[in-house]
Amino acid sequence: MKSHLNALYERQLKNWDGGASKRAWADYFFNKLNLETTLKCHGGCVNCLQWCKAGRYLLSGSDDKNVCLWEPLEHKLLARIPSHHGENIFSVKFVNKEKQVISGAGDGEVRHLDIASTSVLSAWRCHRHRVKRCCTLEDDDNLVISSSEDGTARQFDIREGHTCSSTDSGCSNTLIRLANCSIKSINSNPMRTHLLCVGASDDIARVYDRRYLSLTHAGGSNSTGELYRYLPGHLAYPTVDEQEEENRFYTGPSITWCTFDPTGNFLLCNMGGEQIYLYDVKDGEKVVNLEIMSSEAVEDQQTISSTQTDEFDTKTAAIKEEGNRHYNVSDFQRAVTAYSKCLALYPNSVVLLNNRAQAYLKRGWKGDHYAALRDSIVALSLDPNNEKAHFRQIQSLHAMKYNKLAKTKLKTFQNKFSRTPATDPALKTLWDNVSSAIENGQKDPQSRTDILDCVDYTRRYTGHCNCKTDIKEANFFGPDQEYIMAGSDDKHFFFWDRHTSQVLKVYKGDHSLVNCVQPNPHLPVIATSGLEKVVKLWSPQSHIPDLGEDAPREPLMNDDEMSLWEIVMKNQAMMDSREPFPTFAMIQNAMLGMLDPDSFQNSCNPS
Repeated sequence: MKSHLNALYERQLKNWDGGASKRAWADYFFNKLNLETTLKCHGGCVNCLQWCKAGRYLLSGSDDKNVCLWEPLEHKLLARIPSHHGENIFSVKFVNKEKQVISGAGDGEVRHLDIASTSVLSAWRCHRHRVKRCCTLEDDDNLVISSSEDGTARQFDIREGHTCSSTDSGCSNTLIRLANCSIKSINSNPMRTHLLCVGASDDIARVYDRRYLSLTHAGGSNSTGELYRYLPGHLAYPTVDEQEEENRFYTGPSITWCTFDPTGNFLLCNMGGEQIYLYDVKDGEKVVNLEIMSSEAVEDQQTISSTQTDEFDTKTAAIKEEGNRHYNVSDFQRAVTAYSKCLALYPNSVVLLNNRAQAYLKRGWKGDHYAALRDSIVALSLDPNNEKAHFRQIQSLHAMKYNKLAKTKLKTFQNKFSRTPATDPALKTLWDNVSSAIENGQKDPQSRTDILDCVDYTRRYTGHCNCKTDIKEANFFGPDQEYIMAGSDDKHFFFWDRHTSQVLKVYKGDHSLVNCVQPNPHLPVIATSGLEKVVKLWSPQSHIPDLGEDAPREPLMNDDEMSLWEIVMKNQAMMDSREPFPTFAMIQNAMLGMLDPDSFQNSCNPS
């Protein structure tokens, strides 16, 4: 007798027409999601998961150096394949029409495994350090690209085979090489398979065009195919304190995962020690250039009354007022959420942009001051004479410690709007704070030299914590990919609204932390894994199944709103503490002989 999931599987692939049905199952998913079963086979942490294209089979790789093949919809283990890797497995992929498997591991090897015989077909030892991720192409699963902490991405064609070179120059299959950085993640564009996204131990995501890359030895440099670079704008302007911190072991955020959405038009990046960011691959706005802003001529024209009006429908007006109430009781997180929900419907509202900018400034999380600056810039593009937007911009610059630029704009602000500190308490407070910072010798940040032409983020997702491991994923989910999902250091996995950035649901997924969150490509089913030695399967349940000892030990965070916000705030506090996991990882790598201890300060963050 077929399980209910198998019946859904056949309906989805054979005769489901989508549309309203897709929206319906998404709503049903969130209302009924629960742990369906726990898949047991591994003897160590499960570090990677991979569904097949049809969504019927699932691969898992573990610290126990084995690859397991599952038929999760039937709760069956089909094969347990010994990889004979020397270290933990970090990546698994189906190849050759899903008859074989590619694995990458901490021993620096990429292995080609056969499912039917559970044997090792090939072992490639080209990489010098840990292999963190492998990817295949949507239109060719015989071509494999591996990424490693040695800073290279290498290409293999399983139809041709590969024999590793014994010469000092190494194998001539290097597709990408980054200087002084380790590559943590790599994925191919599902619609334009010549495009590759690369996440490394620095904070810049890169997209390459394979058509402009040639295979070289590892010692060469191959960056001619780099098309785009992506960076959260606030990281372009580190404060003096952050710069001093980076002179020690901590070298800033690193990208633990990057992937394209199914259309290939958007890029999602999960950053260690930071947040999750969504980028528009081709048409995103560039990072705000404060150097240009400081050199722009300022018009001293008199203020003109704004012709921009803000009229909202009844529901949006109520959400805005809810945001105001949260702001007035210093609940800035929920105020930001409320204003963001309104802006998803009214993106050109200057009032909402100003309100959210102020809430960002008060909340003060990583990247909030820059987010407030962005909102003020958008507001001024809509209404160049909006007094409040000008004031928010100056507040943002002061919060970012750009006090000289803030002072210049304060003088212009007084002339433009006929305001003086003597008659305006808010202006006096800001003037005094900016002046005091300058008089006390506070230095303006030095903008980085590697941000030219970097594309800024489109959306930012906050609330989780990514500080303890460098393999945390983030993925798209839903009928129209309208949700973002990711694991966290606090035992949970999160769902966000893709368009408003609102945290929607939080579920306990592990006794320690959740690294992997892989949605089935066709069904409302999710596989997760973390530090436990199991794979967990989640699906909508009409009733809570009797799972015995595998039942969640604590209630899922479905409807307890206060608990959800407490989780979010606690995670942000963990992020702000700047827990030095990168230092621990560097020391561990040095002990393993992977890094020269003398190179700590010159190496990128291996997280």
